[in-house]
Amino acid sequence: MSKTLIVGWGSSGRSACGLLRRHGRDVVCFDDNEGDTVDGEIENRRGMSLENALEDIELVVVNPAVPDTHPIVRGARAKGIEVIGEIELGYRYFNGNTVAVTGTNGKTTTVSLIRDIFLKAGIDAYALGNIGVPFSQEADRLSGAVAVLEISSFQLETTSRFAPKYAVCLNVTPDHIERHKTFDEYVRLKARLFENQTKGDYAILNHDDAVTKAFSLHINSEIYWFSAKERVKGAFAENGKIYFNDGENTAFICDTSDVALKGQHNLSNVLAAVTVSALYGIKPETIAAAVKEFKAPRYRIEYIKTYKNLRIYNDSKATNIDSTIRACESMDGDTALIMGGWDKKISYENFFARLPEKVRHIVCCGDNSDEIIKWIPQYADYTVIKTATLERAVEVSLGYSDVSNLLFSPSTSSYDRYSDYRQRGRHFDEIVKALANG
Repeated sequence: MSKTLIVGWGSSGRSACGLLRRHGRDVVCFDDNEGDTVDGEIENRRGMSLENALEDIELVVVNPAVPDTHPIVRGARAKGIEVIGEIELGYRYFNGNTVAVTGTNGKTTTVSLIRDIFLKAGIDAYALGNIGVPFSQEADRLSGAVAVLEISSFQLETTSRFAPKYAVCLNVTPDHIERHKTFDEYVRLKARLFENQTKGDYAILNHDDAVTKAFSLHINSEIYWFSAKERVKGAFAENGKIYFNDGENTAFICDTSDVALKGQHNLSNVLAAVTVSALYGIKPETIAAAVKEFKAPRYRIEYIKTYKNLRIYNDSKATNIDSTIRACESMDGDTALIMGGWDKKISYENFFARLPEKVRHIVCCGDNSDEIIKWIPQYADYTVIKTATLERAVEVSLGYSDVSNLLFSPSTSSYDRYSDYRQRGRHFDEIVKALANG
């Protein structure tokens, strides 16, 4: 009997396994990580030869953490075995509308807001995908619902038929070079979100982002835009107000002051969510009510507390350079910045030229600290310190008396010391609490 091989266990692998078994599929697993506990009922083919591991396999489902270069993935493709990802698998078993959001920054915030707007309108909607709940965990149980999916470049490596009804790209800036090797490849993968869309679908693009804007040249679906700078067909901001234009009529949604999220980048995220919601037919007053009530997910320029006149912000979700620059720009007043983490092979050559003058002190902490420091200009208008631990970085930063803000915005992933940005964010909170109380 032909089997499905799941490559990489974790939450995606477990969810894919559950979906397949619910539909009578025979499942086996290949997981390199000896620390992962695979369901005892599932055969783990780790340690087998490539030939034996792929014996009697007709489909391979890959965890997003597993790259295309993995020997099992390459071997399967060489044998003509179909290789898909967990998102593609979920899509094949889903009977409902899909909204898919990708981009370098802002995905989780935008997905959460779209979901909240839909729920406010009485629409059965779920936030799934890279946001934390695998699509395949729920796909076959949500008939008639709306799946609002956060989609990463890793997940787009292994889609084939995936064609969301509403596809959004928020922005594209350099990220994940350690995985994709070049920025061009990263861009190519982001564009795959629109690859299978047809005339009855919608592509929602950031008019203010040059890379995203260029996607429009190769898209077959109907294009709508969002812009914080210009009037567009879609959602835009003008004179402190947010509007939606459907191509013929323009409707007022709300004031920009109703957006509680900090920063211009979050205004763009809101505009993207407004575009999707208006296209779905949700009334402006319903969209406005949800926007006014919305609070950003945790660890996104999140205000923690004020200590000795120093406002402390936790931006652990800042996993790339662009997100840290945006966080710094959103600060009101002079700022001490704690940054650094996993080495993603991204150059900081242009980081300091973009750094706002309000950043007065930089404390580097993490495996890529030396990579960051080597690009600091010889004559910089800020102090720079390297620490061995995050505890020491916070301790040093709390001692600065000439700034108004302490911003923890790492600019890179957390995998040097943490399982994800959430664990890193919790650790920062604990350190601040301990030092401020001690």
